[in-house]
Order: sequence, then structure tokens, then C-alpha cells
Amino acid sequence: MIVHYDGTLAGLLTLCRRCSERGVEPADIRRPPYEPPGLFDMVEEIATDVQAAAEQRRFIATAYSSRAVDNVRLAFLSEHAGIEMMIWRYLALGRKLGRGLDACLAHPDVHAVHCWAGRTAREGHRLQGLARFRETVDGILYAPLQADANVLPLLAPHFARRLDRPWVLHDVRRNLGAIGDGRRYLLGRLDVPEEIAWSPEEAGYQQLWRGFHRSIAVPERVSPRRQRRFMPLKYWEYLVEMQAA
Repeated sequence: MIVHYDGTLAGLLTLCRRCSERGVEPADIRRPPYEPPGLFDMVEEIATDVQAAAEQRRFIATAYSSRAVDNVRLAFLSEHAGIEMMIWRYLALGRKLGRGLDACLAHPDVHAVHCWAGRTAREGHRLQGLARFRETVDGILYAPLQADANVLPLLAPHFARRLDRPWVLHDVRRNLGAIGDGRRYLLGRLDVPEEIAWSPEEAGYQQLWRGFHRSIAVPERVSPRRQRRFMPLKYWEYLVEMQAA
């Protein structure tokens, strides 16, 4: 059976709980936009139930570990093709192994979930240091970024604790945003105008940042290869210091 869900983590946790309760083994789990099913495919859509999702999360934390909860969340945020089935098999294995689940590193399903969870966590950590905020004419701090994983849920709490004024993190690839007011934040869809009006001081700030970046470089130790390792080219489009003045 092919099982559809709404594409949210709560939706996937609901799906896992409902299928486990009924003894259903999905042949595939799909999020929107759904692929047309085959002629003989059986398809079921499972509606998201926030309470059921919370119960499933508590079950995972109690029966497996809190680390397993984190692994599921981070692997899900990777948005890797087929990650839902990897998570399903990981949790199904946990029903047999219990709290020994994450110690079974050689198992392909455990390895896959750990791998994608780790990639998401590393990208989130990297972008905590590579997000570059610009000041708009309204005094809002705006930082565009383009990530492989959906890291906004990881970045938003980090910046909410550090910024005491309005700010926006914009995932350009997904048209998603994290919007904070200095006290709390919201995650959701975000439409940004093509032309943003910057504050009169912004150009000067950018010049200062580029100058600082140049001044701390030690010419004898410049290593483009090492630089690209820690600051991959895919992030350079939104790095102020890597743009021409």
C-alpha cells in the first residue's frame, strides 16, 4: 500500500503511529505533490493528528531514546528522497531492539537515518556562522540563505536567543521564512519582493565587513581549497565578503 501524508513531521509521526497500530506495512510513503499511482496501486491518505504525533514522539523517547527522537527530526528535515521509508524502517526496527536501536550502527536503516540526520545537523551548525544579515530601510535584519536541508527550524531558535530586534531568515530555495520580533519567532511561507530597500548605512556596513575579511587574511596561509571545504561555493551567493563591492 502507498500511504500519503501532508509533508509535515507531525504528519509523518501520525502515519507511523496509525500504521503500527493497524499492522500496515507501507510499500511507499509519499508527500505532496503526489505522484500518480499505478493502475493496481492501493493508496491511502492519513490525516495529521497533532495529539497522535505527540504520543508517537513520547513513545519513541521512552521506548527507544531521546536521541532517536532527534534522529527522526533531523533526518526528516534533510528532505532526502525516500527519507520517509528510511525513518519508517528505522522505527520498525526500534520496536524489536528498543533502547539498543542506535547502537546497531551496522544496520543499513540505522546507518541511513544517522547519516541524513548528521548531514542536516552539520549544515545547520555551519549556517549559524554563514548567515549574513542585512539591514532593510525599515530596520529589519534580513538574511537570505540556500541550504540543501530544511535547516530553518534549527537556525531560528539560535538567532531568536541572540537578536533583540526584528529579523528574517529566508530560505530562498523553499520560499520559507523564520520571522522574529526580538522575543519569539514564527516559521512559514515567505514571499519577498525582488527588490529590497536597504538602509542608508547598509552599503557602509558591507564595505567594513569586506575590509575586515581582507585584513584578517594571512597571505602566506591562504588556501582556496581549505576555504571551500569550510565555506562551500554553494553558500557564496549570499556571503557579503565573497561579493564584489
